[in-house]
Amino acid sequence: MTSLFKKAFWPLVGLGAAYLGCLGLLATPKLQIEAIYMHRLQLTWLYDLTKPELFGFAKNQVASFYIPTPDGERLFAWHVLPLGLYAEHRDVLLDHDSGLAEDITQSAGFQLLKNDPEARLIIHSVQNAGTVGAAFRPIYLRSLSSVSPSKLHVLTIDYRGYGYSSGTPSENGLITDGLAAVKWAIDVAGISPDRIALVGQSLGTAVTFAVAEALVNPPNAIEQSKKIEVGAVISIAGFSNMKELLLTYHAGGLVPVLSPLRPYPQIQRFFSRFVRETWESDTRIKSLIQRSSDKLKLYFIHADNDAEIPASHSQSLFYAAAGATVKGENGLQFQEIHEQTITHDLGSEGYYNTWPKAKSGGQQIEQWVVNWGAHNSICASASVSLLIARALGL
Repeated sequence: MTSLFKKAFWPLVGLGAAYLGCLGLLATPKLQIEAIYMHRLQLTWLYDLTKPELFGFAKNQVASFYIPTPDGERLFAWHVLPLGLYAEHRDVLLDHDSGLAEDITQSAGFQLLKNDPEARLIIHSVQNAGTVGAAFRPIYLRSLSSVSPSKLHVLTIDYRGYGYSSGTPSENGLITDGLAAVKWAIDVAGISPDRIALVGQSLGTAVTFAVAEALVNPPNAIEQSKKIEVGAVISIAGFSNMKELLLTYHAGGLVPVLSPLRPYPQIQRFFSRFVRETWESDTRIKSLIQRSSDKLKLYFIHADNDAEIPASHSQSLFYAAAGATVKGENGLQFQEIHEQTITHDLGSEGYYNTWPKAKSGGQQIEQWVVNWGAHNSICASASVSLLIARALGL
């Protein structure tokens, strides 16, 4: 036994030293940006993103184009037509040229969005790494509109530094990108804010919350004085803030970041001090709640079997939102929120919690926990599609 311990000792010491060395490197700003955003990992190097048909879409079901930002970047974007609407107009759409749209307003798909007063638009903020066409994303971009296949359009962008978009990612930069997408939807496509749902997944939830909070806290990139309230704000597999995330996150569901240091809280706190891209969604949600009217619809959905970001993060966000509905410096305590939350059982699908509207002043605040989907596949679940459609009144 002693011999076995001696053989294992130095390899374990080496492994520990390598782990701490990696954390030290990640404390440097440049490497931290690379690790958090993983924007160089495109995953679609062999495919042309201006040809969405290569990702399983019908010809001209998706229009690819660029959205400008106020600070001079160009964001590559997809506008995805709901399949039912596409089928109704397929013959007309087939007659148009494919590829990158130089003027998106001249495309037939854009006209179908702009000219329908009942159309709804999902502005989807994706997770880190990859592009709009990477991995499972084309699959769930098709499924998001499945409940209302003639009314639910999807707009998704590659943040700055990703795919064909210019620039380098940063927290402020991605928030600017999200606001640019909303500005395009309102000013160019003519979609009223109440017909827009901001939907984020993973890192995209932090972008979504930041954009929603900025819209009700002018001045911003769209309005100097007037608040803009969208139809719904929806988080899929979200996290409370970056520092808390790193304490629990497992890259790919396997590789831990700071959780091995849990027995050493002082060391954890030491490395947490170097996190520069903090993405404090819990704080932004409180501001969003307090600055929004009774029309706010805020939803958190998470898979119970998410091995990358535990579902406890969405519970923390729900509790932050519920607590913010009560005026006062301290708000409500955890136990008070727990006791007043209403739970609805969905059987094998999962369950969802609602915060009473009598407490929220009419705001709709819900937390959904489903049993299927893990970190990524949940986006293609029936639960997510149904939730988005209901949130937008469909």
